[in-house]
Amino acid sequence: MLNKVRVKVSGKINLSLNITGKRGPLHTLDSVVASLSVYDKITVRDRLDDKVNLIFNADYSVEDNSVLRAVEILRRSLGNFGVDIVVDKHIPFAGGMGGSSADGAGVIAALDALFDLSKRGIDLVKVCGEVGADTLYMLSGGYARMTGTGDLTESVSCNRSYGVVYTECGGVMTADVYKAFDALGGDEPTDNDRLCAMLGAGEEPILGNMLLRAATSLCPRIAQTISAYRRLGLSPNMTGSGSTVYAVCDDPMRETKRLAESGLRSEYAFTQRAGIVFE
Repeated sequence: MLNKVRVKVSGKINLSLNITGKRGPLHTLDSVVASLSVYDKITVRDRLDDKVNLIFNADYSVEDNSVLRAVEILRRSLGNFGVDIVVDKHIPFAGGMGGSSADGAGVIAALDALFDLSKRGIDLVKVCGEVGADTLYMLSGGYARMTGTGDLTESVSCNRSYGVVYTECGGVMTADVYKAFDALGGDEPTDNDRLCAMLGAGEEPILGNMLLRAATSLCPRIAQTISAYRRLGLSPNMTGSGSTVYAVCDDPMRETKRLAESGLRSEYAFTQRAGIVFE
């Protein structure tokens, strides 16, 4: 039986993000997403006692996060098992790239490998729903369409990997962005049926995010970054509730250099057809 598991879990970008209404206090959405080759690495080691030790390589709260939520939810069903968890973070914090959800999904995948959760009757879909909205998607990753409050996911066919250049804009909190959206309204919705068809055909996708106006009202740097992208002929979008700005492009390494020459520190990555890789 395994006593240690290590996984790489991808961040994501929202190719589109439409807000469709509210379910109680939560907003409902219709969003097309893709995994990105930006990873957090999570190592989980079984212990002989019932202690849970969590170490992050970053300035990050260990009191309230998706990793501990996942462990505590599973301990309610399995009993007080013990584990050592190390999270090596590289997905930007509060950037709309799903880092928190990715970490929750990564630890669930690792614990499933350690303890055969599915064979013990654990409903991983339910566990993911309790951990956080995007966690279920992050457990499989790839190209997908998310609806509801993010709790419903459907795989989208796409055999192409797209180059992506992206720029962090300082971070905004999701709750604040949705509050601003309720006050200000949103940007135009994206035709997600058309977007999914374009992905299936391997075409350059249309992009959009109804939260852009709200996020920009809280973080003017988003608008400044978008303008810089457009001056270079790129078609920028924002992922999630912000604040990371990105563009799909044929040569992301070249575009990263061009953005650097214009004064924007940027990174590049590629879309992926899977969200979690065991090492």
